[in-house]
Formats: sequence, C-alpha cells, structure tokens
Amino acid sequence: MPGVKKAKKTDPKHPIVVIGGGPAGMTAAQIAANHFDKVILFDKNPEPGKKLQSISKGNLIVSEELAYDKIARAFNEKEDFIKPALKAFGWKDLAAHLASMGVKISSNGSSHLMVAPDIVSELAQRLKKAAEKSGVTLKKSSKVSDIIIAKNLVTGVVVNSVEYPASCVIIACGSVASPARGATDDGYEFARKAGHDITPIKSALVGLEIVEKYGKYLADAEFHDCRIEVIWNDKPQFVDRGGLRFTSYGIDGDLVFTHSAKIIEMLSHGRSPKNKIEVHIDMMPAVSKKELEAWVVSRLEQSHKMTVGKLFEDHLPEKLRNSMAKISRVHSDKPVANLSTLERKALLLWVKDFHVTISRPRPFNETYGVIGGVNTSEVERDTMRSRKVANMYFAGEVLDLLGPWGGYNLQMAFSTGHLAGLSAAKAVSAK
Repeated sequence: MPGVKKAKKTDPKHPIVVIGGGPAGMTAAQIAANHFDKVILFDKNPEPGKKLQSISKGNLIVSEELAYDKIARAFNEKEDFIKPALKAFGWKDLAAHLASMGVKISSNGSSHLMVAPDIVSELAQRLKKAAEKSGVTLKKSSKVSDIIIAKNLVTGVVVNSVEYPASCVIIACGSVASPARGATDDGYEFARKAGHDITPIKSALVGLEIVEKYGKYLADAEFHDCRIEVIWNDKPQFVDRGGLRFTSYGIDGDLVFTHSAKIIEMLSHGRSPKNKIEVHIDMMPAVSKKELEAWVVSRLEQSHKMTVGKLFEDHLPEKLRNSMAKISRVHSDKPVANLSTLERKALLLWVKDFHVTISRPRPFNETYGVIGGVNTSEVERDTMRSRKVANMYFAGEVLDLLGPWGGYNLQMAFSTGHLAGLSAAKAVSAK
C-alpha cells in the first residue's frame, strides 16, 4: 500500500491491538490490559459504543439469568462452540464485571437481566473508562483500513496511512447489522484477507410487515405474554410464547425478533395466495378455549351489565379493546349478556386465534442482528483464536453466532470478548 511502511516481524513488546469499540472490543481490551501492559483499541467512531448507545432506550437486556449451558443451547447448532466462552464468563461474572463500574443489573421477573433506564445511557462510557483505567490506549475516530499479514502472522494494522505494529490482533468490529447505527462489514473483510470463510449474511432480529391495515388502530398495542403459531402454506411450522407488539407497519417484539430469520427464509420462497405466511396469536394463552368460555359465563354471573371491554380489561391491550368493533365486529361497549351466540363465538375465536399475514421484513437498516459472519469452524472455541492466522482472535457479533432476542447476544459479546482478551494476553506474555 503506497505511503505505508513495510510490515515488520511480530514482537511480544508490541501492543495487542483491538479493532472495534463495542461491548466485545472494550471487554477484550480491558481483560487483555489486566494481563499485558500494552493494549491499543482502535474505534472508527468519535466515541466507542455507538451502536450500543443507539439501541439503549429504556431498559437494556444484557444477559439471561440462566446456567451457561442453557444459554449456549439457545445458539442451536453453535452450542458447542459458544459453551467454553459462556462457562468462563457467565452472567454472574458479567454482573460482577459491570458492578465494578457502578452498573447494577437485575431481573425483570423473567430470565432477562436488565440495566436500569437511568444508567443505560452511561453504559458505553463506563465500559470505556474501565478499559482506560486498566491501561488501554483508546484511539477514537481511528478507522483501521487494513491489516498487515506476513508468514501467517498479523504484524500490524493501518490507520490513516500509518502502520501500527502489533503482537496480535483481536477483531471485534461487530456484524453488519444496523448499518444505520454505524455498522460496517470491516471485520468480514479483515477475516477474508486472513483466509477466513464468511457465512452469507441474512437479516434477523427485525420487525415484520403485515398485509392487513391494522397500524392506525393497533400501533403500540403490546402483549407481554401471548402464544403464536406460524402457518406457512397452510401447514403449522412452530409455536412459541412470549411478548409481541403491534406497530404502524405490522409486528415486532421478543417473539417476532427471535423468529424473524425463520420467517424471512420462508418469504424467500415467494409470496402468493397458495404460499402465504400467517402468524396466529392467542391473546390469552394460559386458558383453553373451553376454559375461556366457562370464565366468560362465570364473569356474567357476577355482573349482567359487564361490557365486552370491561370483561377483557386485564387481559387485552387498551388499543386492541378499543378496536374490537373494527376488527371483530363486536363493540367493546356492548354488554356481554346482549351478544348473540354467533357474536360470542366470533369474539372467543378472535381472542384465541387472531391472525395476521406477513408480507415482508423491515429494511435491513433496522436489523438488530444477522445470521452469518466469520465461520466458527475456523476459530478455536477455547481461545477465540483464528485457525488461519496464528495471532488473530475474534470476539462478538463478527462471528457467525446469533441467539434469540433478549440478553443472549450481548452476553455472547461480553463472553467472547473476555475469552479473546485473556487468550491473546496469555499467548503474548508466554513468548
């Protein structure tokens, strides 16, 4: 490359270089600096943690209060790969790590572990300060344009036409998900140069648009607990239970984000009247249809003047109750006792099997995660070291790893960052 000095041999006196200032990169840098006295982190943004900052609104789910093997299982066929990192740095280790920065995490009543809203906006800065306190030299607005490889070793990186020597390099640039939030494919390109295979990138963790025009009635109506069944080409595909939210364009929320990749794959086969995808929503999954009928009768015995809206006040979102007349043809102000037999059956069917038809995913700019990335079969699971280049390591979403919506993927980023940083420091110190 013109204007760049030739690569030199690696030297254990040279710094460990970390590329990327997200949770994985800052954790890798901090842990490496705890065991090695020269660590430089390059981040292309004016401040590290840009993507984290952009998605951190309200409560931020950072992990799951589950045993490491249960979290690993959520990564499906990548379970065996991610297990060592999660075992070495699980949710309790993460809790202690964040507590040392003054960041407390707590359960939300399910398995989700959250950072409180009043501290979420400070999380990236606290990760940065903790890394710097450990001795990390942080270079902001410093985009790595190239890595120098010679004789199966990374000898340095190029930033603004200047080569910085490296004893080893940790690539933690993140995935290409959420390009609108600053994500790029830099990490993939560095991996390709090192001879790595990049599994094709596909959208995941994204909202889904629906055919029905419910947006103006239902936008922001949210279920914290409902059951969905996905039907494709008139055949049931899978069932799950959790949270779902209606939006101006369709649906999103825990269930949608978690299963969006599967549904997008179905959409890739084309959409037609004979090949449609429906999401059937059970709004009251804790009771069967027969039990629901008995429950309605018992409530009527308590009050014959009870309206339909009042009947479902504690079970259906207000927007959904207010839209009953437009969607189910039953007005929420109508007394339940005045419903015809046909109206009552239609109402109960609507509560237990309200369905929407999927048309397409939201634009790629809105994705929170992708399927694809650095092929994990080419990375040592016990160290996060490349099997192609002896002193290159990977951490975080640049790898072909994707768990469900929730705290799985942030825990993965912290865990792989910890393992990569520790492994790199031990390898350099041993020379």
